[in-house]
Amino acid sequence: MTKMNLFATCPFYLEELLRDELETLGADSFKIAHGGVAFEGSIETAYRACLWSRIANRILLPLKSFEAKETEDIRAAAESFEWEDHIPENASFAVDATLSKTKICTPDYAALSVKDGLVDRARKRTGTRPSVSVNNPDVRLHLHITLKEGVISLDLSGGGLHRRGYRLDTVKAAVRENTAAAVLYRGGWKPGAELPKTFADPMCGSGTLLIEAAMIAADIAPGLGRGGYGFEKWEGHVPALWTRLKDEAKKRRSEGIDRLAGLADGGKLFYGRDLNPKAVSAARINFKASAAAGLFTRGLIDISKGDFFRDQQLPEQPGLIAVNPPYGERLGRDDNMLLFYRRLGETFKRRCGGWKIIMLTGHKQLAEAVGLRADRLNTIYNGGLRCTIAGFTVFEKSGTGAADEESQNTGGGRKSDERDRGEILLPGETASESGIPSADELSPGALMIYNRLKKNAKKLKKWLAKSGISCYRLYDADMPEYSVAVDIYPPNVVIQEYAPPKTIDPVAAAVRLRNAVLAVQAWLQVPESSVHLKTRAKQKGSRQYTKKDQGGSEKLIIREHDLKFLVDPFSYLDTGIFLDSRPLRRIVRAEAEGKSFLNLFCYTGSASVYAAAGGAVSTTSVDTSRTYLDWAEANMRLNGFRGDNHSRVRMDCMKWLEQALGRWDLIYLDPPTFSNSKNRAEIFDLQKDHEDLIRLTASKLSEDGLLIFCCNYRKFKLSENLSKDFEISEITDESLDPDFERRKSIHRCWRIKHR
Repeated sequence: MTKMNLFATCPFYLEELLRDELETLGADSFKIAHGGVAFEGSIETAYRACLWSRIANRILLPLKSFEAKETEDIRAAAESFEWEDHIPENASFAVDATLSKTKICTPDYAALSVKDGLVDRARKRTGTRPSVSVNNPDVRLHLHITLKEGVISLDLSGGGLHRRGYRLDTVKAAVRENTAAAVLYRGGWKPGAELPKTFADPMCGSGTLLIEAAMIAADIAPGLGRGGYGFEKWEGHVPALWTRLKDEAKKRRSEGIDRLAGLADGGKLFYGRDLNPKAVSAARINFKASAAAGLFTRGLIDISKGDFFRDQQLPEQPGLIAVNPPYGERLGRDDNMLLFYRRLGETFKRRCGGWKIIMLTGHKQLAEAVGLRADRLNTIYNGGLRCTIAGFTVFEKSGTGAADEESQNTGGGRKSDERDRGEILLPGETASESGIPSADELSPGALMIYNRLKKNAKKLKKWLAKSGISCYRLYDADMPEYSVAVDIYPPNVVIQEYAPPKTIDPVAAAVRLRNAVLAVQAWLQVPESSVHLKTRAKQKGSRQYTKKDQGGSEKLIIREHDLKFLVDPFSYLDTGIFLDSRPLRRIVRAEAEGKSFLNLFCYTGSASVYAAAGGAVSTTSVDTSRTYLDWAEANMRLNGFRGDNHSRVRMDCMKWLEQALGRWDLIYLDPPTFSNSKNRAEIFDLQKDHEDLIRLTASKLSEDGLLIFCCNYRKFKLSENLSKDFEISEITDESLDPDFERRKSIHRCWRIKHR
């Protein structure tokens, strides 16, 4: 037969599997592309690919190639091609389009251009307009443009080959049919292979893995159960050949079912279980509707309700377990999902000795949380979701002649998997009797951050010994993989997680955060109850100061030089003292003697305490929050500063500045980046409003007074207009202690005086 150039599409990362499959169907001269395989084959090869491919999405016959520099090129190419040689005049059609590495137009517009070109040609030839049917066309065309090269193809499959025709009922998050087949292929369950006697899916859902496995084992063509192939209305179609190939497939199906029935010898070969009765019902309905329904009527299939963790029984004869556990995208940051996968792994080890396991999950970290060493890890797409296929072997506990289960299942000669437990431990679990993990119990990821903590501590040791402080930052996103800040408030540790961007896998972020907690515990030798987790995200409005409900509400007293402060590591994102502003407080103290001091946006008043300690004749602290002003008063009293010369004002700082009388010798201004306080008529935006704020503040500065302005907005740019009226010098570098030198963008600050 004459060979044709053909193209088979498939999900990403399955191109090699598809190539091997097409080769068994008579194809040759392969060229692998991203998301498909180009090949050569006869019309019989094309038919066999449509009927027998378990991996392909579509089989395309390229008809027209052209240069696509402009949108007009698409329409012109469609109008110039002899469609009448391929599409009957009375046939309806539809056009799909995909575009890659081009901005020539949108896919919808490109498809419309092909349609318009084809219609224009038909009108010129026959005077009639061909019928367009988007949902159920006789012929489907496919346009693909890469860079400036366009190809219009006839879709011989007529629709997605993953639609086998058996999915009459389904459950949420069902796996696609060709994705399920690929999972089985990765597990060694594929045509031509020596398959184990039994197959089980303990969480079968609507039965897709079970049905695909049965069709492979019984040599059933996946396309036997579907109809409406695109080539059936193609002018080049050879009906007699197609009928022969279908008859051959039906014969192979009958022989395959008989062979399996003989192998079963009155028993079951395929087992499907699910805890959800609706899923069990859906799996039964779908199996009976599939091309493998004969296996059900012959009694080779057992689908029933069962809890894999409790009452579910596996066949005595080990085989292959294929499972697609729940992994919803929204469950990514849920510790319960990690716990579920750990429990799944423990059940595998306890009950599945001798079985091979192939698992599909939405996250590589969930596969790792199983706690078994993976024989293989592969990437696959299920619909639009990037997933992981993980293969495991569970060795028998005895009698295998191989190494023991623990050493083989955990990937080394260790007697247990405790070193790997750091990757999957959850709150409430412990890696040792004390509840505090040691370094040799950490996973590689946790050990990496442990070593960085150790390195940082060594650098800070001498400084801490003579600094006179008890609280400091030990780690601040030093490694991109672990974007957290670790602050020490003896005997407590505060771990602030910088909220990961949406592009980061949420499960990966959850596992890394867990690793950070374990590493901190191991280095500092503190129980988990002393570690307080907080998430630092971009905050707006009332969320800026939301209580975190971490448990515990009593404040602790810390020491900073010769002063004392109340902090709360438990309840709020910010603890009551900004550790990075420590050098600025020292500058305030050095400048304060004999001066009047004004602290705007005073927070908990730590700068006012330093000013009073430095000999300020008066301090005025202004903030909108009653909670913070009460906290500021408590800090002043804790250090012995009382009296009318130390006042606190609850008011919006901008309003207060507009109304306040008098001038101050030393002013500390540390405004928020953003505020929509209910006490303000307008939203405050630091970058937009800082010039007005600084000028207004400076109007309350005495002639020789000093304004210390600080902010923690990383992209902040000080207005150049201010330098015309003020002497300004940036002091950011000298305002950083050694524990913050690694992250110099933590804040910026300036000294400002009248010219």
